[in-house]
Amino acid sequence: MSEEIKLVLATADDAKVIHQMQYEAFLPLYEKYHDDETSPAKESLDTVVWKLTQPDSEYWLIQSDCKNIGAVRVVKDKNTTTYNRNCVKWISPIFILPEFQNRGIGQLVIKKIFEAYPETITFRLATIKQETGNCYLYEKCGFVRTLKEHIVNEKMTLVYYEKSNVRIRRFEDKDAENISNLIVRNFIEVNSRDYGITAMKELAQSHDAAWVKQVAGYAHMYVFEWKNQIIGVGSISSYWGSETESILLTIFVLPEFHGNGIGRTIIRTLESDELFTRASRIEIPASITGVEFYRRFGYDFKNGIKELDDEGQYRLEKFRKVE
Repeated sequence: MSEEIKLVLATADDAKVIHQMQYEAFLPLYEKYHDDETSPAKESLDTVVWKLTQPDSEYWLIQSDCKNIGAVRVVKDKNTTTYNRNCVKWISPIFILPEFQNRGIGQLVIKKIFEAYPETITFRLATIKQETGNCYLYEKCGFVRTLKEHIVNEKMTLVYYEKSNVRIRRFEDKDAENISNLIVRNFIEVNSRDYGITAMKELAQSHDAAWVKQVAGYAHMYVFEWKNQIIGVGSISSYWGSETESILLTIFVLPEFHGNGIGRTIIRTLESDELFTRASRIEIPASITGVEFYRRFGYDFKNGIKELDDEGQYRLEKFRKVE
């Protein structure tokens, strides 16, 4: 690429320029899908002005050799807590004028966005499922498709992607104390809402560093870090020594990082492990607190029975075809 690509922070004075470029960039897609409710090509100038003036939103002009060729908006996720709102951001919209497309500019712009927001744990975006080229671009940039989809009309479906910037590695003995503390905090601060504080304090006593090391001794335990802090953990083991069945264990996220997509990253990591890919059946002992989260990944009640076991957990399972 010979031209120099830069991102320049936009102001309200750039609203007309952004509105016109957005119309030109998205008009071909609108004419193809007629997505009246979602197409940026149908947005009014007032809407663009409003987006430019929101405190949790930043618009960037995309420039090639000092000429405006597109724009990208980065928005803090409104559904996360006050503590971690800076940690999750949406890229919406991102567009480049038609005559500048298919030059690798989109990939470069996304890389520059990542660099501009180093404090972000998870980036999210949505794109049109039928536009396979766009899906490929985002996947090439490290985004992973989530399970969420939205059917706009009979021609068009929106699919959702996210990119997690957490560091993933295997467990080391030195991690045991931190992981124990992470698990205990979930018992006391989160699971106690469903089980009561007394029961969770009793359970916490058995989940010390020695217990963590014991689990890591027979399972593949993964640690998830952000800025050198352990914020998540997850494990997978064979199910009682079976070669065709496995079980997911010790899936926890530090409470203040709930809602950042870390849980989904943990599940994706465990489902990439060899103990998962070789298995035709995978089981999860799920707390009352977490059962619906796991069900979104295709796990359902074991043998179709929805009841708590002696440990106060639901037994979930998922079947898969092994090639």
